[in-house]
Formats: sequence, C-alpha cells, structure tokens
Amino acid sequence: VAPLLDKIKREAPKFDLDVDTPGNGYRSFVIIFEALFKRCSSLCDLVKSQRSQVVFNLYKYSYIQDLKSWNEMIVSLNTFLEHLNTLLEWNEKDRVRCLFPSEAHSSQELLDKARTIESYSFYRRHAAFQYCSSIESVLKGLLTIMAGYSDYYFSTSPHLWRVAKSLFMSTQYTLDAEHRARRIVHASQYATVDFCKSFWFLAESDLMKKVPDRICPAIRVNQLILIPPEPLQIDSTKCKPVNIPAPSAHGPIAPVQVRLLSAKGRPGMPGQNDYSEATVSDSLIIHCHGGGFVAQSSSSHETYLRHWAVALDVPILSIDYSLAPEYPFPRQLQEILFVYAWIQRNPSVAGTTAKKIIFAGDSAGANLMLGMTLWASDMNLRLPDGIFLAYVPLLVQFEPSPSRLLCLLDPLLPFGFMMRCLSAYAGQPDMLPSHSGGRYSEADGRVKEIVEQINTTTSQESTESKTKHNTVIDPEQLDRLKAHSPVDELDLFRVSSNPLMSPFLASDSALKKMPPISLLTIELDPCLDDSVEFAKRCRRLGCDIRLDILPGLPHGFLNFALLSREAKEGSKLCVKRIRELFK
Repeated sequence: VAPLLDKIKREAPKFDLDVDTPGNGYRSFVIIFEALFKRCSSLCDLVKSQRSQVVFNLYKYSYIQDLKSWNEMIVSLNTFLEHLNTLLEWNEKDRVRCLFPSEAHSSQELLDKARTIESYSFYRRHAAFQYCSSIESVLKGLLTIMAGYSDYYFSTSPHLWRVAKSLFMSTQYTLDAEHRARRIVHASQYATVDFCKSFWFLAESDLMKKVPDRICPAIRVNQLILIPPEPLQIDSTKCKPVNIPAPSAHGPIAPVQVRLLSAKGRPGMPGQNDYSEATVSDSLIIHCHGGGFVAQSSSSHETYLRHWAVALDVPILSIDYSLAPEYPFPRQLQEILFVYAWIQRNPSVAGTTAKKIIFAGDSAGANLMLGMTLWASDMNLRLPDGIFLAYVPLLVQFEPSPSRLLCLLDPLLPFGFMMRCLSAYAGQPDMLPSHSGGRYSEADGRVKEIVEQINTTTSQESTESKTKHNTVIDPEQLDRLKAHSPVDELDLFRVSSNPLMSPFLASDSALKKMPPISLLTIELDPCLDDSVEFAKRCRRLGCDIRLDILPGLPHGFLNFALLSREAKEGSKLCVKRIRELFK
C-alpha cells in the first residue's frame, strides 16, 4: 500500500483548482486511507489497553471481527490505488494535467481492470467510516432501512406480511452486517431504477411530510401553484419575441407544479393581500431539487429550503419537474424554461419584482439549472444574476476520473444505482411533438434550430439495458446472486454528448456568457472532479466562478441538515454563497 499511496499523495496537489481550494478525486482516496489507518490505530490501542483486563475475553470476538473487516477494506482499497496509478500514468503519457483522461483512454479500459474490486467490505461493520461521526451513524441507519425495504419491495406476499417481514429483517440487518452488505450490493446491481425510485420516495410519505412543520423554522407562505399549460411569449435580449410552448416532450401537455416558500407574506402571493407583513421583494430564488432525476420533490427538500427562506428573506420558487424514466430528457428542461418564462411574466405571484433572480439546485437539480441557463443563453433570453450549484453532476457519462471511482464504495450513490438513474434520464430518442402553437420560435429561427439539435442528439438506451435488470426476484434469490463487475453496468450505458444534458461539454463561447457561478461540493463526492475541472475551465475562460469543497459529508448532505451538525453548517455556507450572488 505505502509506495502507491505515497505516489498519489505527491501527485494529488497538482490536480487542485488552486492552493486555496485543495480537493480532487486523488486527494479523496488519500483522505479515505488516512481515516482507515486512524480507525485501525485506535482499535489496536484499545486492544492493547484491555488485554490485561478480565473483561477482554468478552470482547475478543468483536475485536477479531473488527480487525478482519478493516483488513478486507485495506485489500479492496489497495486495488483502487492500482487504478489511480493507471490514471496517473495515462496523464503522464498524454502530457495533460486533467482529472478526466483524454479520448485515447476509455472507462471500459479502466473498469476492465476493476473486476477484482470487492464491494461487500464497504457495506459491512464499518460502512460509511470515511464520513464525520454524525453522518456515519445516519448512513448506517439508511443502509439498514434500504436492506429491510428490499424485503418488502421484492416480496410477492400480502401487504401486511411484507411490512412485518421488512421490519423483522431490518433488525436482523442491524445485527448481521454481512447479510446487510450482501443485500445492498446485490440490490444496487440487480434491481431496476424502480427500486431506487420507490426507496427514495419513502421521504415523500405522509409521516415524513409532517417533519418540516414540527422541526423546521415556521414560514408564512408554503403554497403549491399549478402553472397552466398555455403558450407564453417573452422578449429576448435582442428585443425579439420568443414563443415558449407548454412542455410536451415524452408525454402529454400538463400543468407544471411549483412550490412557493417565503418566510414572510408579501403582496401578490397566494392568500396574501396588500396589507401583508412585508413589502414586495426585488429578489427571487428559482430552485430545483435533487434525486437522481428519478425521485423526490420540493416537499422532501423543505428540510433545508425553509432555513434558506428564513435566513435569506427571499421568496423561493421550487420546481416539481417531471421525473425519469417516465419523462426523460429534455422534458425537465422544457418545464424549467416554461416556469422561468412564466415567472418573468407573473413575478407578483411570488411577491417579487424579479429584478434579481438566482438559480439554485442540488445534485440532479443543479445539473438541470445549469443546462437550462445554457439553453436560455442560446435563445438570447434574460439570464439569471447568478447560479448556485451543490454537488452537481456536470457530465452525465461515466468518465474514469478518480472521484468517479468513489461510487464503487459510496453508501448513498452505489455504482449500479447511479448508472441506472443516469440512463433513465438519458432516455430514448424522441422527437418533440409538433402541435399548433407548440414550437419554440424567434424571428431569426435560432430557437427552432436549438430544439432540433436537442431532438437529434438525445441519447439512446438499448433495449438490453431496459431488460437486463428487470427480472422480478424474491429476496432470498437476491441473496444467492453473485456480485458482477462494474463493466457489466457500463456495457449498457450509452448517452449522447449533448451539452444541455452534460454542461461540462458546453462550448467555450457558451460558458463565457454564463453569469457568476458558485459551486459547492464535498471531498468524497463521486461528482467532485466534475466541479474541479469545470471550475478550472471557467477560470481559464475568465468566467466568474467560485468553488467550495467541504470535508466529511456525503453527496446529498443537505437532506441531513436536521440530523448532523456538520451538514447544517454546510447548509449555512450555501446560504452565505447565495447571499453573495445577490450582491
């Protein structure tokens, strides 16, 4: 381990954005190793101090299991070091200093060597050890719930029996980390995207929806608004009218739902009047939630949005966009664009003049907000005054960067889940429907050209990818399966190089038009390298961009702001960065 790890330590700083912003996928693995060595050292010290005590024999078996678990992790992580060394060699050979290898090397080439990676160890006794202690306990609990939920989801028994068995098995998974690890790994590799959706939608249950009202700050306005699917017309920056039809890709025309959150009632807001407690705001935040493009809603993100609404004292309009795989790309972008056009025509509904608009999003929602901004720029529409993006996937492809390898040991974003969520969003090629008044249009025809480009470059997902993991299996059969190679997932993953889907691929000229961007990510995020390389590129182009990299937190940490002090502090930093964008 030592020689390879020392080499990674020497080379890692060369891939940072700058000396004040240390962070990249190479550093992430160094951090994981240091955390592991620290825990092993603490265990050895504990064993040494208790060997002479009478109670030592009572805990000896537990200590042996702990040491065995750490040893298995070291073996697996050593394999990662070998792959990181391969990436470094590719960089040296190509004479580039980029976290993403050149086109001469493929993810298939790297993952062919990753067949020997054993994933079970990262979901056993010491799962989530790489995170801060408050998050570690939360993630272990979620892994146990996920394993227990799989017994409910895959069972064909009557509902009450499924519930009872799920609860019983959850207690078993708490006691038997080996069984839990096997269930999690196999579920992530063999379950369909529907399992991901179903599990993540537990946060949308009636019980969970009551949590913000009991724990989060009280806000005066929390109102769902349905925007009617009627064509809109707004002026471009060239003072030419642009027709924005109702969203129609991959499904029927339907209203778009948004949630308005505001700490204070303001004139024009639903249920408010001219005698509201506050004056009309000049600012507005348009927000898109995360959830892998396939799950969650504005409701499940209230846990931090309410804090933002109070701390910033600005109305927040959070968009409940349509979810994949039922509605793949570009339906979501159409809906966000439609909402953006509608609020410019009707700002008073949000209690604002909309003189300043900030886009904000986390994870998949952040990807959508940046993609929509690129689209709005191509249409010569008014751009937001700033964009805040939290742990954003900027490349909806599996590129073999160091941080991408983290998803092979990530408790919340396992490789199989990530691949199927991205594939679901990429969808099938499908021309946008042509209907009366349904074309995006501008006098020079530019918008029509853009939409045609989206139509022709929308990615393809093979029939094989839709069926390979779609076999209904019972929980016992799931346990008997063998973990397969990451290459098997990659074989089924084909997406286009559309910059509206993967903003990292946007042209230099498009990026130069972007408003100030604030990126916030974490050291252990599989999408970390996306943000680092994107920030480097924007810096070279002279764009106004800022990058923050937080330690000890997982992808999606904003949803844990009520459970972790570190996550709450991260949410406060988000508020600070958004406030700076308004200035």
